[in-house]
Formats: sequence, C-alpha cells, structure tokens
Amino acid sequence: MNTNTYFYQFLEPISKELALLAKELENSIFSSPRTMLTHSRVFIENILQQVTKAEGMPEDPRTGLKERLDLLNDQGYLIPEIRDALHLVRRMGNQAAHDARMFRFSEALLSWEALYSIVKWYVEVYGPVDVTVLEYQDPSPQAEKTFDMSELEVRLKGLEDLLKNPPPQQAEAPAREEVAAAVAAPVVEAEETPGFTPIRTITYKGWTLEIPYFLRDAFLLPQRFDKSETFLIRLGAEQEARIMSELPGDLEGLHKNVKRYNEKNDEQFFEELGTFIEEEKVRRNLTLKRQGELFFFYKASHIVVTEELKKVPLTAEEFTGIPSLIRQLNEDQIYTVGQLPMELVILAKYANVGVGTVEKLFDQLKAKVTDKAVHVDDDISTERKSFKKWESLYVKVKLNGGQSIIEGSSVPAIWKEALKWIEDNRLPLYDLVKAGIILGSTDNGKRYAIALQPIHPDQRPFTQLHTYQSQLTGEVYYLETKINPKSGLETLSKVLTRLGVEVDIPLLKGE
Repeated sequence: MNTNTYFYQFLEPISKELALLAKELENSIFSSPRTMLTHSRVFIENILQQVTKAEGMPEDPRTGLKERLDLLNDQGYLIPEIRDALHLVRRMGNQAAHDARMFRFSEALLSWEALYSIVKWYVEVYGPVDVTVLEYQDPSPQAEKTFDMSELEVRLKGLEDLLKNPPPQQAEAPAREEVAAAVAAPVVEAEETPGFTPIRTITYKGWTLEIPYFLRDAFLLPQRFDKSETFLIRLGAEQEARIMSELPGDLEGLHKNVKRYNEKNDEQFFEELGTFIEEEKVRRNLTLKRQGELFFFYKASHIVVTEELKKVPLTAEEFTGIPSLIRQLNEDQIYTVGQLPMELVILAKYANVGVGTVEKLFDQLKAKVTDKAVHVDDDISTERKSFKKWESLYVKVKLNGGQSIIEGSSVPAIWKEALKWIEDNRLPLYDLVKAGIILGSTDNGKRYAIALQPIHPDQRPFTQLHTYQSQLTGEVYYLETKINPKSGLETLSKVLTRLGVEVDIPLLKGE
C-alpha cells in the first residue's frame, strides 16, 4: 500500500468524511492508542446514525451512543456479533476518555478489528452494491525513531573520535575515571534514544552536567528554579540566561553579570539546573513512550489529560481554596481545564498566586483524574453485570396449578412475551393498561411502562418506544423501554402479581 492510499479508502463513495476519519484512526493506532480508542466512538456513532436514517427511525440528536445502540438492537437491526463489536468499541473508548493509565497497542488493535467487523456489516447491508470490502489487514507501525540531522552529526563525530582514540583497557580504568570530567566531547552510546545525545558540558568548580540534545535551546522558565527564580529573572533581563544555549560552559562567576548576587547563587543555580535536566529527561521519556497523549507537568510530577478532564470547568465550585487563581484565569478567558498550559508552574505569574497555589490546583486535578477512572470502572463493571442478565431475562410463573417460563433477550422482548402470555390466559390486562402501568415495583413513579398513549403523566413523550397490539381488543399498547433490566423485571413482577399470578424471578433474588 503506497503512501497515497489507506485501508478504508473504499469507504469514500459512501462517505468521504467517514473514510478520512478511519484513516486518522489507523494512523493513531501506534502513535497514540488512547486517541484511537477515544475517537473510535465517534466513528461507530456516525455509522449507527446512518443505520437509523436508513431504517426510517425517528432521529433524536440527544440520543447517546449506548441508547442508540440498544434501540437498534431492541428493534432487531443488529446481529449479536455486530452488537458485541459495537459494545467493545464503545466500552474501550469510554475507558480511554476517562482512565489515565497507559493504553497498549494491543488494545487499539483489538478495537481496530472490531471496527472492521462493523464496517463490513454496514457496507454489505446498507452500502452501494458496487462497493467491495477488502479483506482484513493489520495496520503497519509508523516509521521507526529517527535522530535529527544535527544530532546525528554529533553522534557520528563522537563515534568517529572513539574509533580513532579507543578507550584504555580495563587496567587503566581508574585513570580514565580521574580525567572523565575534563573530556570535552562526551561518549556516545550506540542505543541512545533520539534527543538524548550529550551535546555539551556545563561545569562548576569541578562538577559537570551533560546537556542532552533535546535541551540544547530549552527555555529556562524561572518558576522551575525555586531558589534561583529571582536570580534567573535578573540574568534574563541582561540576556544572560533565558535559554540553555546562552549559559556559559563554566557557571563560576555567573553572578557577576547582575548586581547584589554572589557565588552562593551560582552554586544553587548549578544544583537546580541538574534537577531541571533530570526532570526534563523524565518528561521526554514519558512523551516518547506515550506519544500522542497530553500531560500537565508540575515540577517532577505529571497528570495525563484525558478527554473528560479537559471538559471540567474552572470554577470555584470545582476547585476549592484557590479563588484568586480561578478568577484571574476566567478573566483571561480560560474557562476549562483543557485550556490550561502544559507547564502548570507558569500559572504562578498571576498576582498573589505562588507555587503553593499551583500545587493545590495540581493536587485537585490529579484527584479528579483518579475519581473519573474509578467511576468509569464502576460503570463498566455494573454494565457487564447487567449485560449478562440482558442475555438471559426470564421469569417463572404459576397460574391455576400450571407452571411456565416467560423469557426474552431484552426488556421489550420479555414484556411482549409476557403480554401475549397474559392474554392467552384471558387475564384482565386491558384495565391496567387503560389506567397506565407505572414503571418500577411501585406506583410512586412519574413514568409509565405501558399505556394507551405514549405520553407520561408529566406530559413528556416516551423516550424509547415499542408497541404491542392486543390480541383481544385490537388496540395498540405503548411500551416505554428506556429502562434497565432490573426495573423491567420489577415492573413485570408487579403486573403479573396484580393479575393473580405467582411469580418467581431468580435474577432479582441477588439484588
């Protein structure tokens, strides 16, 4: 496959936008699994919207992905294989949007395979007859890591020098260690990560710091240097230390460039520069390992910026104890977490905001990431539990000494089977429906489960509508099916009990 083609190019006659979205998903599998998983939800949601339209079903823009999926499944438009594939893509996308953990290539590939099943089904059922679905093909990783040309030249020069002047044998090791600090050209390691090649050495009274290539022109943000912040600001004003490349090779005497500073300031700055370099190496490794992801950094710590975290509003209600910072952010038209700078310590620039305030913000952001991850894990666990029940809904009924089992694959299915069973046994169902059967195990709710009109007591229309035509009266009974399996079974139990039927529902006994 050449660079101008991509796997889902065959989708272009159906929807060029859908095809191009698939292309970006393919490109992000190995560059950012989180991105691929998160945005796959949009891809399948678009497909389900097209299915809804093709089937002539009413369209409600407020319908969420899960609701739309369940509705199509209830109506019988999804085969089990496709329903399961859609749920897999949706669940993994939800996890990627909430959970700060690192997502693996294997997870993105699993979702990619599920997408293929969904696309193949969609094209074969709803697409033009002249569109051919290609055989499944695994995506290829992008180009391997490469070195910048300038960095590569430094590495080649170092390796060439090593060839010309090989290191002493093991017996001479002590002598080599003694002169190591004086070596101008650092040794180049064969397996060095791009950007980490030492490009220069900075010294102070016999101590040395190796500056990696990726920090060659790094901006020396004063707020990153606790003890040397004011010193750096003064040096920057004299154009002496705004970026790494402006620093001299030897920091001894650096304080002489500004007034009222001494050698102690040189020493403190050298120590903090070493900390800065190590923190930056950690950040660099993190961003290389988790490419395509966004982070907030505060000193040596970081937070993964998930899709859900981006949406959190910057208000005094969401972030307590830092009203002045929140107010000033809002005045600068920064209203959501996603608009914050990657380097949070920059926020200390605001009036009456110090690093302590920024640290409070960072801690609250981190807590929100953890809370969101726990919440989505709980949701997924609950959903999986419900989904198992959804596959095997049944009730045991006993009437006039006879026993039966009423079952269905979903709430609408089992309700319809139950209504048919009730009418087959000539039970007075119509009077209950005429009065309106309230959802749930009691009559205290505000929504109907079954009624003669699809309108709830508060005059709102039914959200998810199914119908059942009475075999006895010929009238249409309207069923509100936006309900979980537990409530659906409780409603059914209530109706059957009122009609004099003995009911046993094993699925509810563990609730």
